[in-house]
Amino acid sequence: MATHGAGTAPVLDHTRVRKARIATFFGFFQLGAVMLMWSTSTTSLRSHLGWEGDGGDSQFGLLALSIGIGAAVGCFAIGPFIDRYGPRNTAMPTMVIYPLCYIPLAFLDGLVGAMAIGVLIGLLRGAFDTAFNTHGVQVERYYGRPIMSAFHAAYPAGGFVLGLVGSALARHFTDSPAVAYISIGVVLSVLGFVFGKWLLSLDELLPPEQDEIPGAADPAHPGKRSATTATLLVMIGFGVLLLGSMLSEGAVLDWGQEFVRRAVGTTAGLAATAVTLYSGAQFVGRLFGDRLAEYFGARLIVGASGVIGAAGALLAMLGGSAPLALTGFVLLGLGLACMAPLMLSAAGRRDPENAGRNIGLVNAIGYVGMLVGPAAITVVVDNLGIEWMPLLPAILLALIAIGGPALMRLVPRYHKPVNEAHNEQRPIAAG
Repeated sequence: MATHGAGTAPVLDHTRVRKARIATFFGFFQLGAVMLMWSTSTTSLRSHLGWEGDGGDSQFGLLALSIGIGAAVGCFAIGPFIDRYGPRNTAMPTMVIYPLCYIPLAFLDGLVGAMAIGVLIGLLRGAFDTAFNTHGVQVERYYGRPIMSAFHAAYPAGGFVLGLVGSALARHFTDSPAVAYISIGVVLSVLGFVFGKWLLSLDELLPPEQDEIPGAADPAHPGKRSATTATLLVMIGFGVLLLGSMLSEGAVLDWGQEFVRRAVGTTAGLAATAVTLYSGAQFVGRLFGDRLAEYFGARLIVGASGVIGAAGALLAMLGGSAPLALTGFVLLGLGLACMAPLMLSAAGRRDPENAGRNIGLVNAIGYVGMLVGPAAITVVVDNLGIEWMPLLPAILLALIAIGGPALMRLVPRYHKPVNEAHNEQRPIAAG
């Protein structure tokens, strides 16, 4: 099997590539499942730690902050290790360990210990996120067409399935999350070990097509900007756009229900429907996002997504009625659906040899949106009123509509891998 050093493509049969694709689907499914294991157990966790009611909000907020900080560090720190040791050697350990690292929280009784575990959870979550986005890009290169949005669709699917399980456990075990963390965590860890064996190893990755990277250094023109500097600036640009996308998504998930309830004057149940419709629209958008990007081009889809999302935010803010607000949230879900997958895919294709480092950098900047988002939205709500909550997402999504297509121009197009032995393209079937 040829390696990168030889500059030739490894010869993998279709079954091997399909297994890698299935493993990537499971990785995103697993990540969403673990997140909903956490979300459906927060009430029992707070009860166990004695953080119930308004008095426990600050302690729980610090725990959530520790997870966010750890995630921002983890998603960046893992990048060079992915590039050096390959996706399987870096992603598989996170598949096994990450689902189990919540268990200690069910047996601790202090803030400091909980925050220490929170940092560990965040580190593994961030590493998991970057590792699987990087692996997804490498699998996508074998197919020579967009498939990242479908991978990302597995995330809410995993959340939905395990959310049902977690909700059932939460109804029966109200004083401790131990049963949920142990039962769900162990099952997901074992499955992670099984599917992790199907991930691509370092010598199974396609070699980088460096001659197709826009802005690469030209020996005949030493005055040109080096590829490393140009690529770094492009990654920072993608990271800033991802930050805007993640901040907008956080605004919807954290404030969406309360916005609809108070700004439109409806019931809490109907207001919750807005967030549900948003999530459903995002799932549907990701299911069809790859085909749309293949047909129309990723650049056009990113720009159109920004326009659709901004229009949805404005409709929700200015519509003045529950039906228009719900429609606005559907448009927000469709607009935000494909942004992260397409931008992370582009970041990986820009310089495939350093895909882990680049995606890690983009992810790290994007995660800042999760940290500063709540504070930024709070400033808007406190100063302008909750009816203006969608204003910041509308502005950010409009900026993405402008800046996203410009950055996408700097990324190579999708292309089929070449079988050098027969000098012909080797498309992988969609099945």
